[in-house]
Parts: sequence; structure tokens; C-alpha cells
Amino acid sequence: MEAIEPSLPPQSQKRVRVDWSDLSVDLLQEISKKLHDIFDFVYFRAVCKKWRSATSISDLPPQLPWLVEHPVNAEGIEGESLRFYSFFSDKIRTLHCPMARGKCLIGPSHGYLYACKRWKDPTPSLFNPLTKDEVTIELRRDHFPFLHLESMGPDPIGTDNYMAFTDARHMMGFYRPCSCEWNYVELPIEICPLPGSCLKGRYYMNDPETGDTVVIDIACGSSFVIPAPKTLESSDRVYFVESTGKILRIVKHKDETLSLDLSLALCTSNFSFDIYQLCAEDDICRSRWVKINSIGNQIVFLDDHNGISVTVHPSTGIRINCVYFLQRCFVSCCGDWVNYFEVYKYSFSDGRTEKVVRPFSNGRTWLVPNLVTSVPAGHQ
Repeated sequence: MEAIEPSLPPQSQKRVRVDWSDLSVDLLQEISKKLHDIFDFVYFRAVCKKWRSATSISDLPPQLPWLVEHPVNAEGIEGESLRFYSFFSDKIRTLHCPMARGKCLIGPSHGYLYACKRWKDPTPSLFNPLTKDEVTIELRRDHFPFLHLESMGPDPIGTDNYMAFTDARHMMGFYRPCSCEWNYVELPIEICPLPGSCLKGRYYMNDPETGDTVVIDIACGSSFVIPAPKTLESSDRVYFVESTGKILRIVKHKDETLSLDLSLALCTSNFSFDIYQLCAEDDICRSRWVKINSIGNQIVFLDDHNGISVTVHPSTGIRINCVYFLQRCFVSCCGDWVNYFEVYKYSFSDGRTEKVVRPFSNGRTWLVPNLVTSVPAGHQ
């Protein structure tokens, strides 16, 4: 490869050959740490053998989530192609994923999406769109005639991760993909199975009537309640997210703008967030929520049900201490109401909310891309 020697005046500049494979391993590793688009990292490792050997897949720099869209075909059936949009690189990637055909996809998570048919799917699965690794969920139909996934956890195949399923009864099933094991918890009659999040061996769910947090210990099946720090409004949404090892309770407030135009009233809202950190006592039952004003160098990504938090490296130049969230909206089309999702960003630094421009309107969840092949032994 040729390069111009910059130290000489223009009339004397010479073209010299540079062998990029001569770059030191230390320099190559330093460069690779700044490649926060996973495809740039792949292209970097494909330059030559030395560049490839200088880094490994496990050295992938921290990635920001992609917005996931699952297009439907002419028959209205979910197809085999998925589209991903990166707010960091402002690029759309399309990947062929046969395991997604005819399936609903659920996130968000690091590396994997949950795929299932709309009605009584006997073989739902987790799959990685980049590596095509797939993990089949072994359902126990004798226990659960009608299963519904409530939470897949931030790292679905991690050793400490559980997936939470509910049925129509006061029963919850917690599946651990890394060991193919089920834990069944029968809830007290006063506790209804509610949407929530599996985090660090516990299931956190919000009681919509009181705003209290009901916590289930997955291993032993016991439960306790953390009192609400503040009364919630009926339009508030509560999310539980793990961030740098801490459990956060994120409350989204929405003040709907009144309008005679129903479509405008459903889409135009003012949003704000309160964020609380779990303060655990020696006696776990005495834990409490403490309000905080910042999440530091973190960004939280929320979809319609769950959320994940990622650490952002300063080299990305991306604003931290904020939350990206999907908001369901409706529009009238041929006499019917069609729903779609808008993307917004809320800053904890200045309390401002702004609408985020994106290239497609049907993104419904987030995925943190991952190239590491880590299918649990029981599924290989």
C-alpha cells in the first residue's frame, strides 16, 4: 500500500510503500478497542493474518444495541430476514435468519432473541442472528398448558440467568437455558403473575395497584415486597434493569396531550423518568428503593416490556446518562388502527426528551450484537 510522506514540501513529496501488516500488536489492539461497530471489527480482523491474530472474538469492544425490525411478507407472515439499525454508525444491516420465519421476536438482550409462534408454540427458541446459534427451550406442557414469556433476562444463556414464564394460574416457571432446568413457583393467592424482569436470581415485578415491588427468589420460591417510594399514576410504566451489577427501578411518566384528533392524542406525549437504585440491607426483606439522579456512563434501552443497560466508552462520542425508549403509537389506516413504535431519548442530565429519527417505523426491540459462540453444553 502506498502513502505520501507528509514531512516534505508538496513539490518534493514521495510515495513510499507501507506494509500495514508491520504495525505492532499493541497498536493493533489499541485500534480494535475503538471499533464500536461490530462489522468494522469483523472487517478489521479480515485485513490480514497478523491483524486477525492480534485480536480475538472475545476482544469485541462494548457494543451499543441495534434496533430490530422483523419485516412481514406479502401474506402478512414474518419473513426470514431481519433488519437492524445502529444509531452509532447510522447504518442498516439485513441478516438472513431462517429460524425467525413465522415467529414473534422478543428482546431486549445481549446476543440472543426469543422466537416463538403466536399460538402454543411447542418449540420456542433463543437464537443469535449473527452466529446463527440456536437454543431450543424445552417446555414442560404438563405444567404449563398456556405459556407466556415475561422476561428473558439481559444475558439469556448466562450461567446466572433465568427466563420467566407465566400461565393463566398463580404459577410461574423459571427456565435456566445454561442447564436446561426448570424452577416452578406457586404464588400466594394475593399475588398475581405480572410482567417483570429476571435479574441476578430474582424476579422483580410491579404491583400496579400499590406501586410496590414484588420480588420472588427463584431458587427457593419465597417472596417479599419492597414498598413503593412514591405513588404511581395510572399511566406510569415501571421497568427493572440491571446496570453495572446494581438493580434499577425506572419509572416512565407520560402526560398525554389532549387533542380532538385521536391519532395525534395517542402519539403526542411528554415523557419524563424517575430512577431508583435498590439499596439492599443485611435482611433482604428490608431492602428499599433510593432515588438517584444519574446513571453515569450508562445508557438504558427500553422496549415495550423490558430493558437493558450498556456501558458507553468515551471514544464513541455518544451522550451518556440517558434512556432510549420505544413508545407504541397508533395511526388510522383504511378504517383500522395500526400500531407502530416511535423512538425517543430522555436525558437525565437536563430532563429533556427528544424524538429520535430512524429509517424504519416497525422496530420493536433491541439487540446488543455478539459474535461469541456460547451455546450451553446441554443444547449442543
